Amino acid sequence: MGNSRLRPETQSAPGSFAPKGATAYYAIYGAVQAEAGLIHGRLDNDDGEHCAVGAYFDHTKQALGTDIIDEVATVNDSVPTFTPKQRKAFVVKWLRWRLTQLGMTGFRTRTLPQKDR
Repeated sequence: MGNSRLRPETQSAPGSFAPKGATAYYAIYGAVQAEAGLIHGRLDNDDGEHCAVGAYFDHTKQALGTDIIDEVATVNDSVPTFTPKQRKAFVVKWLRWRLTQLGMTGFRTRTLPQKDR
């Protein structure tokens, strides 16, 4: 929970609870779902809009590890030409994929069926 490379406005919070793994991604997923759209390049703007990580911090006061902050911020910022609604859809799709990769089932993702071995 140090300073994030991609979101330097975050602060270190030693000793604070920070969800890890699927729990952290699921909390971010829930926060992103509650947003109309996502901005890119920073946590929030003067209009009260947020990036995916900013949405998480707006919905909870829990810390996040810098590895997760930087990973989610990388995905959020990877589509700078998208509209906020398009960016939200992109991030939600990625979060569903990430949660599925971490073993959480029940998320609709477009994956190829595995062939019998």
